[in-house]
Amino acid sequence: MKIINKHALSIVIACSALNFSSHNAFAQGQDTTLHSDTIIATWQPKHALIATFDDAEKALSESRYLDATGAERERVTRFTKTMRSQYGTLSPGQQKRLVLLEARLLQGVHKFEQAKQHLEQINYARLPSVHLLLSDISIQQGNAEKAKEFCEKLVGQTSFLVAFTCMVNASFSQSMNIKLFNKLKAFETFASNARPTERQWFYEVLADMSLQLGDAESAIDYLNKTAFNKLPISALLVWIDAHAKLGKFNIIISTLERNINDISKTDDSLLLKWAKAERALGLNSSRVQSQLAKNMEIRVWREDSSHAAQVAIYFLDLAPNYTQALKFAKLNWQYAQTSTDKQLLERAIKIHEAHSEV
Repeated sequence: MKIINKHALSIVIACSALNFSSHNAFAQGQDTTLHSDTIIATWQPKHALIATFDDAEKALSESRYLDATGAERERVTRFTKTMRSQYGTLSPGQQKRLVLLEARLLQGVHKFEQAKQHLEQINYARLPSVHLLLSDISIQQGNAEKAKEFCEKLVGQTSFLVAFTCMVNASFSQSMNIKLFNKLKAFETFASNARPTERQWFYEVLADMSLQLGDAESAIDYLNKTAFNKLPISALLVWIDAHAKLGKFNIIISTLERNINDISKTDDSLLLKWAKAERALGLNSSRVQSQLAKNMEIRVWREDSSHAAQVAIYFLDLAPNYTQALKFAKLNWQYAQTSTDKQLLERAIKIHEAHSEV
């Protein structure tokens, strides 16, 4: 069913009961009255409206990559609002897809509890995408056992590689055990026959585990199995951290410069690590650092919980303000409680206390 017109119409601005002065040089001697049907400006919207659930799901997935326009989530939000107003006319399948889209949008801004509650509107027993989402939310909230429960429900509903990767990833979030890494690595032979997205995720998880276990070289090798511009931002962050651990800051900077055209649309997490690489090489001023400063100013003003970790790190490492750093580390901890989030909070507390005593 076609929900809305795929191609947006031109926007027309019309005015009525407005008169220009009769002695206007441009309009002199002419009827200058603007009637209600007078067209005074037309233009096409920058991004076409999303027309279908397929397009909305695709757009939300595309927002996770380097070549995102920066407007994907906004466009999907507009689509979900339109569909929500027509909820009663949607088929059961469409209703489930809408609820999942809305939950993914909530998860994307760290509204984890709201996302979980939102999903209660539907029966998702046979929806592997929901179980994966709930597993990720559980990990973000520091509940590895619950995450594993959702992963176990994937067995028989999706490929075993996805289900097993999900389970091992959940366990590793609780305990960085090399035995868990070796268990997952043993399934590498199955990755060659997996779908590209499944294969990429499998290697991203292996790379993240490798890095956390102190093996940056292997982390890079795993990520290099996918073209750089095909990696999601989550994987690119691991790639940057691995190179930073090896002190390869020039590679980080040159690669990002080569692959990112518009830093105004670049994810704050990438800009933050890019700026830190520049600082490591003694570069204290750049267009990247200026853009990041502007972004952080907005985040602070909004008290942005979805980017609170980035704000805290910014004020710890790039623009020292340890009161702000602690404030946003605490704000982040209210929503995200992984081991990384805990380490950030502990670091912010320690540095704030040290400077408070001076």
